[in-house]
Amino acid sequence: MKKLLSAIFGLILSLGLAQSANAKTIQVSALEDFNVSNPPAVMHVQMNANTRLNYDFMLFQGYQVTGKVAPAANGGFVFVPVSYVNFQEESLPITKEYYAFYKGKAGVIRKGQNFLLVFPENGPDTYQYYVPGSEVSEDAK
Repeated sequence: MKKLLSAIFGLILSLGLAQSANAKTIQVSALEDFNVSNPPAVMHVQMNANTRLNYDFMLFQGYQVTGKVAPAANGGFVFVPVSYVNFQEESLPITKEYYAFYKGKAGVIRKGQNFLLVFPENGPDTYQYYVPGSEVSEDAK
C-alpha cells in the first residue's frame, strides 16, 4: 500500500513538473489601474525581465507592451501582446499571437504594481547560440 501511494504521489509530481516546464511566468508592471475581474479591452504593461517568446523574438526588460485583453473563465484574464515600444521609442507590431494568462488574486491592480503573466506555450530558454570571436585566426598565431 505504501509503495502504491508513493507511486501515485510520484506520478502526480512528475505531471505537475512536466506542465510547469512548458510555461513561462513573467513579472510585469501595470502602466494604468485596472480591475482583474473586469479588465479593459486594451492594456499597457512594462516588462520587468528579459522575456524570450520564441527563438527569434525577445521582449527586453523595460519595454512597454500593449496587448488585447479578454476575461477568462477563472475570474482572471488573457493578455495577447500586439505591439511594444523599444528603447529608441519606436512602436513595433507583434505579428504572432502569444497568449498569456493572469496569475494572482482578484482585485484592483494599481499603476506601477507588479503582477504575473503565464505564457503556457513558452518553456524555459533552451536555445544554444553561436558566439563569434572565440576562435583564434591563423594570422594571429
